[in-house]
This record gives sequence, structure tokens and C-alpha cells, in this order.
Amino acid sequence: MHERMSRSGKARALAGAVLLDLAVSPLFIWDTFTSRLAAELGASDTALSVVIAVGLALFTVGVLAGGRIADRVAPRGLALLSAAGVVAGLAVSAAASSVPVLVLGFGVLLGAATGTGYATAVRVATTVPTRRGMAVALVVSAYAAGAVVLAPVADRLLVMVGRAGTFAALAAVLGVTLILAAVLLPGSTPDARTAPEASGPAVRHQAAIPALWALFALGCAPALVAFAHAGRFAGGPELAAIAVALLNAGNFVGRLVAGPACDRVGTTRALHATAAALVGACLVLALSHHPWLSLAALLVLGAQYGALSVLTPLTTASAVPPARFGTAYGIVFSGWGVVGLTGPVAAAWLAGNTGYRPVAAALSVVGVLAWLATAWTLSAVRRATPAHE
Repeated sequence: MHERMSRSGKARALAGAVLLDLAVSPLFIWDTFTSRLAAELGASDTALSVVIAVGLALFTVGVLAGGRIADRVAPRGLALLSAAGVVAGLAVSAAASSVPVLVLGFGVLLGAATGTGYATAVRVATTVPTRRGMAVALVVSAYAAGAVVLAPVADRLLVMVGRAGTFAALAAVLGVTLILAAVLLPGSTPDARTAPEASGPAVRHQAAIPALWALFALGCAPALVAFAHAGRFAGGPELAAIAVALLNAGNFVGRLVAGPACDRVGTTRALHATAAALVGACLVLALSHHPWLSLAALLVLGAQYGALSVLTPLTTASAVPPARFGTAYGIVFSGWGVVGLTGPVAAAWLAGNTGYRPVAAALSVVGVLAWLATAWTLSAVRRATPAHE
């Protein structure tokens, strides 16, 4: 969207979007709570895994539905809706005495609310008329940073005030943060809905969406598998903590760097560089026998995943009419949900039969397919936006 926005208005909206994404990240600190929940509720790891699986599924649904709603509803209203869902989900989790109640609170309410908030924040970032890459990078990086900040805080709170107190404290702090984000975000419906370009080349832009879906799904799959099996790829369970830390560090840095890089060198070069990094990292994991090389590859893989998380909404924004961005991005993002739920399970099954080196080899093939999807996407985007690069 190319709305007219004053410098102060742009800064205010971006600040709101950053706060919104920062505060909708608690879904990804679930592992912080599992040991305490297993002890208090007598729940197995399998039972607790259902909670996060439902949360990821509802997060994806939240992005899908929230993106469509964000094309029609002011960001401020959606931020308040997300605030209500986050507070309610964490409050239910605080009071939960069984796994089904946790599924309702943490999985359904929190998952859907955070997905809606994420979609809203990304859409706001793509409305910035200049240096859009930097804007999206800041907002998407805030989401990754939120989990990094909240995890140690929650871990400390569990010791001090217990599980119920921790969830209640998070509900209070994140609720206030989300209300502040809502105050900063625009309170009016995007003008681009009624602009002439909003009724642009519908047929051409529809053709770009399957390519973008394939790019995001295939491009995210190796990192999502690696997050679930980091220690095994690094060389052993004793390296799991280092491997996860490197993946997260790469993810954060990749998000911060990709946006400004895209502003500087263009989408085409940035996407091809990301695809090359993906294939190279997977090949190192498949061929290396040295743990430190594998750890370096995981760092690169995390950076690739973070970069793609920025480049995908930017590419989507260049391919579709502004008033349809939320709907299109929601569809594209569903690819993340599909591979996030199926990829780690499929990798575990394959590793159980063949070991993790063949899994890495299979991910190398996925990386090549992702590179082909990159070429398909760029071609589809050029056809959808003939006036662009």
C-alpha cells in the first residue's frame, strides 16, 4: 500500500507494529513451561506436545484469517482483539488443571490471537512507502526478539511465583504492551482499499500466490526441521543447547539484515543469495563429519530462515494489489504451517530408519527445490507487476 504518511506517522505506526510483534511471541517459549507442567499435571511429553501442535495450527489459521481481516479492519482494532486473545489464553493457562484446558488456553486462544497479531504487524510494515525492507525487518525481528527476551524471564518467574503466577504475570505485561501498541497503530481503515490500484491485475497476481506459497514452504522446511532436531544435526544431544542458540542467533540476524539488503540490492539478488545459503548449509550438514562445521551450517540455516521470513512478505507486497496483501500473505504463510507441523515428524521417521545424515541429504534436495521455487516466484512476480523490476 502506498498511503501518504508523515514521518511522525510512519514512526508511530512502525513503533506500534514492533511492539505488537514483540508481544505476540509467547507461543514460541512453550518449552520453558513443559517440565513444570509435566510435574504439576502428571502429563506425558506426548500429551503436552498436543498443546504446541494445536498452538502452531491455530497460529497459522490466525495469520490466514487475520491477514484477510486486516485488509478491511483498522490495525488498532485488530491489535485490541489480539490483546484480548493473548490475555485470555494466558489466563486460562494459569488456571488450567488438565491438558485439555491448556489446549484451549495456550493452543486455541493464544495461538489464534498471536497469529492475528503477527499478520496485522506485518501488514502495517508493508504500508511504509520508503525503505520498506528496513520496516519489515524491524517488525519481523521484533517477533524473534520477543521469544529471546521472554524465555529467560518466564524461566525466572517459574522459580519465583510458580506456573500460575508466571502465566498471570505474562498476561498482565503483554496485555499492557499490546494496548500500547494499539494506541500507536492507525485507527482508520487503509485508504488503499478504495484506491484505483486496489482493483489491479487480479488474474496475474493470483498466479503469483502458488509460487510464493511453494517458495516459503520449501524455503522454511529445512530450518523448521533443524529447530526440532538441532542436537542430532550438530553431532549429538550434548550439543543441542549450542545448536539451538546458533539457530536462534542466525534467525534474528538474518531478519535484521535481509530487509536493508533488499532495499540496497533488490529482491531478486536477495532471494537467490538466500536460496544459495540454504543449499550450501544443507550440503554441509549432509557431508560434514566435524561438529563445528555442522554448527556453522546451522547458524547459516537460521540466518537463511530469518531472511526468508522478511523477503517473503516483501515479495508478496510487490506481487499483489495493496488492498489484497493481507489475504495473499495469509495464504502464503499457510505453507509455513504445513511444513512446520509435518516436517519435523517426517524427519524423525526418516532418521529412525536411516539416521540424520540421509535426512540432511533429503533437506539438500528440498533446498534445490526451494531455489527452483525462487525462480518460479520471481518470474510470476514479474508477470504480475510488469511495471516493476
